[in-house]
Amino acid sequence: MRIIQVGVGGFGTSWRLALTTTPGVEVIALVDIDREKLAEARGFFGVSAPQCFADDGLPWEELEADAVVHSTPQNFRHAHVTRALRAGKHVLAVKPMSDRWETGLDMAGQATRANRALVISQQMRWHPLILKLREFVQSGALGQIGYVHIDFFYGFGGYMGSCPQRYPLLIQGSIHHFDLLRWIVGSDIRSVWACNFNPPWIGEPDIRAGYVLLELANGVKACYRSVPTRKDHCSWLCEWRIEGTAGLAEVRRDRVYLNGEEVLSTWGDGEPLSNRRLSELQKVVFDQFLQYVGGGAEPGISGRNNLNSLETCFGAIDAGESGRRYELTTCQR
Repeated sequence: MRIIQVGVGGFGTSWRLALTTTPGVEVIALVDIDREKLAEARGFFGVSAPQCFADDGLPWEELEADAVVHSTPQNFRHAHVTRALRAGKHVLAVKPMSDRWETGLDMAGQATRANRALVISQQMRWHPLILKLREFVQSGALGQIGYVHIDFFYGFGGYMGSCPQRYPLLIQGSIHHFDLLRWIVGSDIRSVWACNFNPPWIGEPDIRAGYVLLELANGVKACYRSVPTRKDHCSWLCEWRIEGTAGLAEVRRDRVYLNGEEVLSTWGDGEPLSNRRLSELQKVVFDQFLQYVGGGAEPGISGRNNLNSLETCFGAIDAGESGRRYELTTCQR
């Protein structure tokens, strides 16, 4: 498979393990407006100068390639993915799927009409801590789930995202956590209500805190709380409490407990669970992408299947601004 990578610095470097260790994969072109990052990536992958684009206006999508790996901020996603799909390329993009609900919906529709794979990298689904919580729920070890509580206490300045936006927490941060809730419980989100705000120590106009109530299609109720704090931050994995008729699962300080007994604290090789090991998780996502492109089943992280997570973010914005519960249009199960 011949790959064009768009956005090669920062988070884009997390794809390097997958792109260089997967048999049959070749990076044939690079696109990034940051010339220093582009030059560094060119040296890493050994791509020729004519195949490196520092000007986004150039027709990089017309190169002979099979797929685009897209890792720029989400405000460029719709335009770039549209170009790639229209040029007949499959697309693997980082989350969030887009900076607006309407453009995310359009991207998924374009992929279907073009008969091309669109996959969104919700890589944290395969972190061992998250997989253990999913195992507890899906195996029935907790019985019938009564509720889920999720806490995400970020640093004192709050989550700011990678580009100017009104709701950086919900769009770039909480998208992970809403998607993980769906994955763990095994059900789409049906409705959302939210109170979005800034505590007095946040002087910026963008909103970096929120209390969100969610109802899933299977009837499970969930509460998501995210507030900037001085100390006792949570990692991206959050603090969890999932209680059912037969047991209680908890995550505290990146350690997993079942009915009060610790059951998981490392990756298995002694590495703390707080280490996200993004490159390894991205390789899992990349493998799923390749299977999908090769005719395999549509994964839960396809563009179409990821719409419920994306709509939850924008539904929480709508609910917070309107004061009314938002009913999702993408709830399927």
